[in-house]
Amino acid sequence: MALQKLSHAHLRVKNLEESVRFHTTVLGLEEIARQDGTVYLTCGTDGTFDVAVTEGGTGVISFAIAADDEEDLKRYTKRVSDAGVQVREMTDCDPGVEKIIEFDLPPQNQKMQIALLRSEARKHYYNPAARKANHLSGLAPLDLDHITLRVGPDATQTIEFLRKHVDFYASDIVEFPGGAGRLAAWMHVGDYHHDVAMFAGAPHETLDHLAWTIPNMEYMKLMLDQVARGGVMTEAGPGRHGVGSNLYSYFFTPDGNRYELSGEMPRCVDHKAGPFIWSADKPGIFSSWGAPFPESFKVGS
Repeated sequence: MALQKLSHAHLRVKNLEESVRFHTTVLGLEEIARQDGTVYLTCGTDGTFDVAVTEGGTGVISFAIAADDEEDLKRYTKRVSDAGVQVREMTDCDPGVEKIIEFDLPPQNQKMQIALLRSEARKHYYNPAARKANHLSGLAPLDLDHITLRVGPDATQTIEFLRKHVDFYASDIVEFPGGAGRLAAWMHVGDYHHDVAMFAGAPHETLDHLAWTIPNMEYMKLMLDQVARGGVMTEAGPGRHGVGSNLYSYFFTPDGNRYELSGEMPRCVDHKAGPFIWSADKPGIFSSWGAPFPESFKVGS
């Protein structure tokens, strides 16, 4: 029994049909279902959807972490309820999803879900070379990678909720200058450096970016060329992050949501060893190519 990784996300978009066009003809995802004004799209690797889009602005409506079995849902229902947060249970709510529990993640109230996928969508392992859907399977993201949220003026409440009640581990935490609260955190449920990350932000912000897995820098360059031919320019990158050290590039979709192409995500194999604590007032803390950080940048653990 365990939580696995980020399964899917549900985003608001400004124009539904334009969003679907971008995701299918430029990003290379495949539309697999429509219901109640929402379109579901997949990379094609794991037999279920990776992102759902609904017209009505920008930002994240919900995101889901996959669970091993129904015992996981029962356990986290009790733990989240005991923390004073209401839990909603739903069945047959999305394509490929058998059952979810959903609750509002404090303090910004993004809907966080723990999802049990249908048995036919679950395999011992997934083979990206055998994708049955995805018309651009040779040049498209391999999978959904991670989500980075905006969580209000201080990320501390969200960090502690996920750590105490949903068994997330923090890989890295960045404190505000002088240690007055947390500016950012990168958190995981499995071995990857982060499944869910977060930045402090304005009260109306919910999403910093949604990230897609790509295998290497050469693939990233080809993907960025494809995105550019679709009329979307790169915002930042390509590069290698300082915190986390994964490859990255960012762009804004025509929806107004920021996407990241992410590759070479490191693994955190000793949960008891972290997190690293950094200070935002140290020069170079967010340096694109600053990995690993000099020891002088580390202020505690």
